Amino acid sequence: MSPTRLARISLVLAGIGVLGFGVPLLVRPSLLGIVGIELTRPAAATEIRSFYGGLEIGLAVFFFAAARRDAWLRPALFAQAAGFGGIVAGRLVGFLADGSAEPMLFAFIALEASGALLGAVALWRLTRGGAGS
Repeated sequence: MSPTRLARISLVLAGIGVLGFGVPLLVRPSLLGIVGIELTRPAAATEIRSFYGGLEIGLAVFFFAAARRDAWLRPALFAQAAGFGGIVAGRLVGFLADGSAEPMLFAFIALEASGALLGAVALWRLTRGGAGS
């Protein structure tokens, strides 16, 4: 598979992932109750809608747009690897500091780590191959 094709696939998958997370939380922020987050005030629901919904949808739009533009591939792959990698790092800190390692969170971290790794590998291959500048 060519480095450019891998980059585009990585970004589309990342876009699908964040869109699949963002849309449900924009529409129904109470879904975070599955991990114990209770929305006790209307402002809390708005915060979930904006950050977990709106930001994720905005990232999806960026990843989808970047997948179609050669000049955007590298910055978007970096954003994918760094963003998902930051989430993984935060979860690991939470596991250690809060003792919060639960099966659902292990599933989340596996997906997020996969997204970070795929983005990093795609970026490395693209940079090594000289494409997408």
